[in-house]
Amino acid sequence: MTNSVLGVLLIQMMISCQIGSIQSAPLSSYLVSSFTSPDTDSKLPFNHIAINNITGDIYIGARERLYQLDSELTLKETVDTGSCPLLNNNRFVNDNKLIVPVVIPQNYKLITCGGCKNDCQVRNLANISLDLFNLGNTDEVAAKGDQPSVGVVALDADFDSRGVGKADGLFYLFIARSGGGPGSGFTFISKNSLVDIKSQQNIPANILTDDSTRSKHIISYKNFIYVFISRHEKTYLGRLCRNSLDEDFESYTEIELQCTRGGSQNIIQSAYIGPAGSQLAESMNINTTDDLLYAVFSSSPSSSLCVYKMIDVQQSFEDAILGCILGTETGIANSFMSGSKCEELDLRT
Repeated sequence: MTNSVLGVLLIQMMISCQIGSIQSAPLSSYLVSSFTSPDTDSKLPFNHIAINNITGDIYIGARERLYQLDSELTLKETVDTGSCPLLNNNRFVNDNKLIVPVVIPQNYKLITCGGCKNDCQVRNLANISLDLFNLGNTDEVAAKGDQPSVGVVALDADFDSRGVGKADGLFYLFIARSGGGPGSGFTFISKNSLVDIKSQQNIPANILTDDSTRSKHIISYKNFIYVFISRHEKTYLGRLCRNSLDEDFESYTEIELQCTRGGSQNIIQSAYIGPAGSQLAESMNINTTDDLLYAVFSSSPSSSLCVYKMIDVQQSFEDAILGCILGTETGIANSFMSGSKCEELDLRT
């Protein structure tokens, strides 16, 4: 992203997905294997799931528990993180809400955050019952209450034409939290050191105009970090340059995602970026090597999978940025982030 657009803090535009020949069936038709908590209280909610891309192991952050499964969903390890003590007759909930596998040449570890003290631990990636060390109170990481926090480890470096980071780059933990609004004392999106999880750059949450933002998923893709956000019954995709040098990520931009086939499923649940595959590529008239954004949306009582061409997603961001600068219909004024360069523009909608 060039310096000419770094002043654009937030703009929006909408993209939608329509794909023909989509088949549907009950979820049970696709069920390969499943995992149910073996604990006495099996109703303890799962908060976050992460996968080790090398071994296939799956890590689950749950209430009062951490689980490690193999690729067949067979339980390998369980960590009981305990219940929180009573304080002023109110029971604090021990939710393990941020769990990130760090699989890079310099480090092979698992970072878990949350719990009664809202702190973080570094654990053994092969055996989560081995708590390597406690990072102490890291209040900037896991959101309090039932609000989610999501994180991804990414390389902060210059990139070649294929989007591959150069060897001299450093890895950081990018975190997106929920909530916000005036008076918020935490960060909305931050870039954190892998050593002590301290923030290096961030977007403060107090620039959000209310506390409705829910950060549901985060992905590192080529030069950017993508954050999937639920806000006021709509879904937004935020993007920032992961090697941006400005202190508060003024390169941050948003577009709105819509999933509207056969109804409207507006709340994002999860997402993945990957190649199309032969059948899908043929139906969408693209190459099998072209990347797609797969996103799961829900709206009670149904859910949908929508697929977007990444080239269209990236073009939508560029159109939105240009529209904000030029004041065209693609730069839609917003009211949910103070200081947005598009907030006060008299734009055509």
